[in-house]
Amino acid sequence: MNARLTPRLDPVTEPLYRLAVAASVISPSNTLRLAAARLAEEGLGAIPVIQDHQYMGLVTERDLARALANGATPDDIIEPWVRTQDPTLAPAETGAAALRMLVEHELTAIAVVAPERHFVGLVTPRLLVAPVEFESRPRQVGGMATPFGVYLTTGAASGGVPMWALIASGAYMFGLFFVGAHVALFAFLALPTKAQIPWIYDLMSFVFFLLALRLSPLAKIHAAEHMTVHAIEQNEAITPEVVARMPRVHPRCGTNLAIGASLFLGVLNSPWPAEQELRLLIAVLVTVTLFRPLGSFVQMWGTTAPAKAKHIALGVAAGRDLLQK
Repeated sequence: MNARLTPRLDPVTEPLYRLAVAASVISPSNTLRLAAARLAEEGLGAIPVIQDHQYMGLVTERDLARALANGATPDDIIEPWVRTQDPTLAPAETGAAALRMLVEHELTAIAVVAPERHFVGLVTPRLLVAPVEFESRPRQVGGMATPFGVYLTTGAASGGVPMWALIASGAYMFGLFFVGAHVALFAFLALPTKAQIPWIYDLMSFVFFLLALRLSPLAKIHAAEHMTVHAIEQNEAITPEVVARMPRVHPRCGTNLAIGASLFLGVLNSPWPAEQELRLLIAVLVTVTLFRPLGSFVQMWGTTAPAKAKHIALGVAAGRDLLQK
């Protein structure tokens, strides 16, 4: 089950043409009012000023404050306040060069400029911490653990193991249930006759199934799947170190749905109370109240187990595969 991990994007060593982001440009004849609006829209801390298709300089919020302090009005042009002396960097420079320049010159952004003063994009401190790859993450990711690795999907794209592994996972789960049911049957028949009640056998089958699952490698892969989904949905880097810090219980796990269905049907089919309408009401209340905490408990102690490095690697590989699509 060894997974081959793709290299992590390191902003410090990456060339700036991969890190720089495009930004709306303005001309020196535009107003301070328009510059303020573009700064708010872009959220990059600076707006590039272009004249005759060539890069001229940047305008920042500090420049707007400086203009107003010197008596300018919002409808005055920005040309006198453009930062034409700020240094620029070539596209082939690395994030390390950008970092040094940001610190040395106390800049909020650096323009990446190609030959002939062609504007490429902006680099900011935020982009050196969290590159753009983290800004296009799916909000929700679904997944499934299989004996061969982790499967992840957004609904539009998928990553990790192929679809046939999902079928293998179903067969694997059936095998665990089969083993649990037969072990439960032997234990059930060993009970005193008065204790051989059908619901006791059902409970024993469920417990032995969870025990078999917990002891299997699938529980560790299941944990790695949850941890990877947490990292993606929290916009964290998909690396073994970060994924290993994520919780292994996930609120959208199918375990919660299974526990909810079991609670609802168990209460609804119970002999008490006699009135069916009242049983239905109690079943709904019990399910809504308990399915999440009970589901989380079963996840923690039944359907997942602490993942080892090799299982986390499977989750990381699936996460990176998904985000590359």
